Amino acid sequence: MSDTRTGQRYAFIDLLKVILTVGIVFRHAELVGLEGRSEAFDGLTRGMMFITSACVPLFYILSGFLYFRNVPQKADANFFWKKTRSRLFSLVIPYLIANTVAFVCYWAAHRFAPGMVSGFLGDDWKNPLFVFWTGPVNQSLWFIRDLIKAVIVAPLIYLLVRYTRIWGVLALGAVWIFVGGNPWYNIWFTIGAWAAVCQGENTGRLLGKIHCRVWPDAAAWCFFMYLYHYIPIISFKKIFEVVFRPESFLALTGTYLACALLVLALLSGIYLLLKAIAPRLTGVLVGGKL
Repeated sequence: MSDTRTGQRYAFIDLLKVILTVGIVFRHAELVGLEGRSEAFDGLTRGMMFITSACVPLFYILSGFLYFRNVPQKADANFFWKKTRSRLFSLVIPYLIANTVAFVCYWAAHRFAPGMVSGFLGDDWKNPLFVFWTGPVNQSLWFIRDLIKAVIVAPLIYLLVRYTRIWGVLALGAVWIFVGGNPWYNIWFTIGAWAAVCQGENTGRLLGKIHCRVWPDAAAWCFFMYLYHYIPIISFKKIFEVVFRPESFLALTGTYLACALLVLALLSGIYLLLKAIAPRLTGVLVGGKL
């Protein structure tokens, strides 16, 4: 059984990514502003928000683990330079493209159908810095933005977990809990780094014992879904609110499920179509995960 340093791909990680991606879509399908029309639906919404609140921390843990899983016993500057260059293609370029697409969508909506984006971003989307960094205009991509920041400080995280091991992770967690550590995501990314750097063989054996099946390009599908789901969800929620004006528990629940499921179906179809007619472009869009 090879350990995590071999670069082995674990089907369980891809399956977990699929589950977490679906969870994120359902989280963003929340019918903001329609709560209060049904107490039962409010309870359902709170339950879904509680369950899906684990999605982003788990994504950060997976990201930290996957970044460091093939780290040598003594990582040098060359290792981190190669990692940083690879993340330029796998994170930065897809991030910029997705934000450009979102910017075009917002521009077109403000020009031709302003009601579709009323209540979202105000005029901040016009600020170039907001569009690509402080925002971003595709609001769900704050995760990718902060992951890029985590990659930048990855050498420091490596030194922390290598020389302080679990104690450094616990100390960072204590700072986050009691002091309000900033940025908060570093604790989750660091947990993943610790699992790879300090527990690589144990983690590899554990993952190797979990047998499951997932389609070969599941990771690419997940990344595409994460990058492009937010704008369609906003649009569907606006349309359904205006057309159906749901108030009862059944109507609200149906609207909520329809928003999430339609986005999953729509983007899956677009992804499959792009992969069939323009595989190289699709590969760029998903950062080489295809």
